[in-house]
Amino acid sequence: MARSRRSERVEVVLPELVERGAPSRGEDLDGVLLRGLDLSGAQLADLRLLESSIAGCRLDGASLRGARMVSSVLDDVAATEVDLSGSSWRDVVLSGSRAGVLRLGDAELVRTRVSGCRLHHLDARGADLADVLLEDCVLGELDLTDARVRRVQLVRCRVERLVLTGSRLEGLDLSRADVVRLTGPGDLAGTVLGEVQAVGFAVVLAEHLGARVVPAERADEG
Repeated sequence: MARSRRSERVEVVLPELVERGAPSRGEDLDGVLLRGLDLSGAQLADLRLLESSIAGCRLDGASLRGARMVSSVLDDVAATEVDLSGSSWRDVVLSGSRAGVLRLGDAELVRTRVSGCRLHHLDARGADLADVLLEDCVLGELDLTDARVRRVQLVRCRVERLVLTGSRLEGLDLSRADVVRLTGPGDLAGTVLGEVQAVGFAVVLAEHLGARVVPAERADEG
């Protein structure tokens, strides 16, 4: 059985912050608080956050592609769709937030905690995730297609669909999560599963290997 070293739970302690208005594309924010702003549709590519916080903001259709976030907190953020493709997260906490689509394709997340969030679709295709904790989250779909995953844990999370196709897993701990549907069972190497989960995935894994699975009553008739 694969074993994963549990990463430390990320806690970000912020200095006294200066509250201000909407930022602009590529701006450097150091020790700044963005609170209660409607940033829907904002073009904030390459924004840089250092020891800063985004709290209670709306980001419907906002683009933060290539953003760089270090030692920062995003709390109570809401969006129908927000694009953070190619962004970089290091020592970041995302908490109490809701999004229809959160795009993290080709992003890099290191020492990041996602806590108490409801995300209909978390697109992390091609992302690089290391020492990441998702806790108390509800995810409609978690897409890790072609992602590199190292020491990632899902704790008390419900995932309606988990996509692992082409992923490179070096420690994905699902043992304390409720995963309803799995796509890409051939790429399970490197995961940690609970015994009940392993039994639950047996059918989809058997079908992936070419077996035809029939109901028990039909098997008895045979």
